[in-house]
Amino acid sequence: MLCRTPWWSWLWLCLPWLPAQEAPPAPNPATPQTPAPTTTADGKFPRPELGAPAPVPEGAPPHLRLIDRDTLRNHTYWLADDARAGRYTTSKAQQETVKYITAHFQKLGLKPLGDKKGFVQSYPLLRVQLDANTALQFGEHKISANFAVFGAKDDERLSLSGRFAWCGNGSAEQVPPNLGGRLPVVALHKPPPMAGTSGDLQAVQRYRELGKRLRSAGATVGVVCLLADHSSLGNTLNYHGLLPDHPKLRTPNGGGGSGGEGDAVPLFILPAASGRLLLAHLGVSLDQDGAPAGAQTEDKASGKLSLTVKADDKALGSNVVAVLEGKSKKAEAVVFSAHHDHIGQRLDGDAFNGADDNASGTAGLLEIAEAFAKGGDRPERSIVFLSVSGEELGLWGSDWFGEHPTWPLDKIVANVNIDMIGRAGTDPQRIDLQVTPSHLHEKFSTLVREGVQLGKHFGITWSSGDQYYHRSDHYNFAKRGVPVVFFCDGEHPDYHQVGDHPDRLDYAKMEAIARLAFWSGWLAAQQKGRPQELGAQANW
Repeated sequence: MLCRTPWWSWLWLCLPWLPAQEAPPAPNPATPQTPAPTTTADGKFPRPELGAPAPVPEGAPPHLRLIDRDTLRNHTYWLADDARAGRYTTSKAQQETVKYITAHFQKLGLKPLGDKKGFVQSYPLLRVQLDANTALQFGEHKISANFAVFGAKDDERLSLSGRFAWCGNGSAEQVPPNLGGRLPVVALHKPPPMAGTSGDLQAVQRYRELGKRLRSAGATVGVVCLLADHSSLGNTLNYHGLLPDHPKLRTPNGGGGSGGEGDAVPLFILPAASGRLLLAHLGVSLDQDGAPAGAQTEDKASGKLSLTVKADDKALGSNVVAVLEGKSKKAEAVVFSAHHDHIGQRLDGDAFNGADDNASGTAGLLEIAEAFAKGGDRPERSIVFLSVSGEELGLWGSDWFGEHPTWPLDKIVANVNIDMIGRAGTDPQRIDLQVTPSHLHEKFSTLVREGVQLGKHFGITWSSGDQYYHRSDHYNFAKRGVPVVFFCDGEHPDYHQVGDHPDRLDYAKMEAIARLAFWSGWLAAQQKGRPQELGAQANW
């Protein structure tokens, strides 16, 4: 789920949750699960027992039986596997995800609704990326993966061979003068004292100040050994830095490129493991806490740093779009949407798996598509399945679809968007779910009201998700006049962290929420009239 300001700041703002508005008394059919925080011996995430699927509620479409927790888990585990490397937009792993979703839609016999009679809809992006020759060499080691570059210009090109110069923690007292022709090395051991947004701001400021200090000492580049790579010092590089197969991206009308840091030198940043190798090459010892404990003892230690940054307009973002044609009103459609991309992997190689955000919603979309295609009678209206990318960077894929709809926009009667549905509260006896536009919102509609009413069949406790109204892909339908409903579990401690693992999701609750989403869209597709805007109301 998008939780950041525009792309050029590369930060996110986490807004407070609102109190629950309603607590339906119906029992929750979900089977409780205990999240497991570790991987198995083979490095895979464990799979706890799920129990049998819940019975389909009385009066529900029979299609719901095909939405089951086991298949939801199978999709989620594939999407959130370490092999997907965090599914960063335009990356190889994200393109693998596009192929996976396309294959699923093809298998279901859905009709393609992308470009050139295919399933994929592409949109243009401008890209600033590292060239494959970017690397640091010293001794017997060549670091050409698992690193980050901070503060480089869009056209940065440099190659520097020479001796390393130890600069301690990069403070004014420890950075020596006359660094021209040298490779300055800084070790950062103590992370910013704060986490989250405040920690990211502190980390960025620390990198900027270091780059300026090294330039004032005559350096043209800096090497940083990030001995606390699990902190904000490492996480913020996914938004402010360049990593291999993790460029900075923008839309053609999105403003300037990365631009560098002006009066600062670019920093080549190593994770803890390779940073310790470099410090050993310099003869810098570490204490029992892993912090540098002395000066450089290998005065002739040398190396070579090659750094090339290039900008181009050759990148393409990718949506996957398919349709199941309806019956009597097949010219009109209900759109189900979910984003399949996430934020990539940390410089140490640990993936931001994005299991809840948004492998969970994507798994729900795939199951909903299967239920419509194989579960029974087709609805009266057509159903469009839209799997978008670029959500984390600015809702790009859904905005492109809105500007270049492959189904007439005036014929889209509703959008049902699901983003983060895997961790809907910690109470095993109920499902805590947020929805927007809530009854307090001016865009509250019959689509939302009926969805909330259906929630009683699943034991759902509702609260307002209006803080997310502008922050996920439904917004690009809402701003074009389409009634929307957005189901989301809200933020949690693993949100946009490497701990968002698939073994921490509650697949029984996911089953209920995906079924609710199906049912909500089914009603909109079956009803005689379109969903109607109600405006703000006193209650649900």
